[in-house]
Amino acid sequence: MALDLKQLEQEFAAAPLTSPYSRPLTLAVLSDTYRLAGRAPPSARAFDISSEAVWDKLGVLAHLLNATGLRDESVRGLRAHAPSPDANLAAFLEAVEPLTAEMIRGNIFRREELVRRWLLAVSGDVAGETAAQSQARLEQLDYRKTLREYEAAEKARAAESERRAKLLREAQEREMAARGWRE
Repeated sequence: MALDLKQLEQEFAAAPLTSPYSRPLTLAVLSDTYRLAGRAPPSARAFDISSEAVWDKLGVLAHLLNATGLRDESVRGLRAHAPSPDANLAAFLEAVEPLTAEMIRGNIFRREELVRRWLLAVSGDVAGETAAQSQARLEQLDYRKTLREYEAAEKARAAESERRAKLLREAQEREMAARGWRE
């Protein structure tokens, strides 16, 4: 049984995250998810993370694992494919790097991206989608891609503004030169 994202959103809305999960609680929830699948949890080395922002993000994931059907699909995926816990956690954290806990809590698209990246890390599935469809949707949601597109648009906008300013200066210079010739 794959994860129904609409159901996940309903469950998340019914159990909103009111305060951040502590590090020990986050660690316990993530480790328990692996243990329920009969897998060893990521090592302490994998959780040797000094960034508070990463722990906040993991806390949101832990909340989703506790409050929604994400845990069941995570356990199913972990049982079926047994990915390396340290490697998949590291890959997951790298993939969600630009996201913040605030973005994930407050934006349905960023939350969907986090959930999809987690499912990819633990070999879970999204209901009603093939692997190719899931990958295509994840590419649509990719916040890094959005940031790159935004930066490219800002550069293009700045270049266009500079080009227009140059054309305006040149037109003003031509007008000044023409005015001097007529007078």
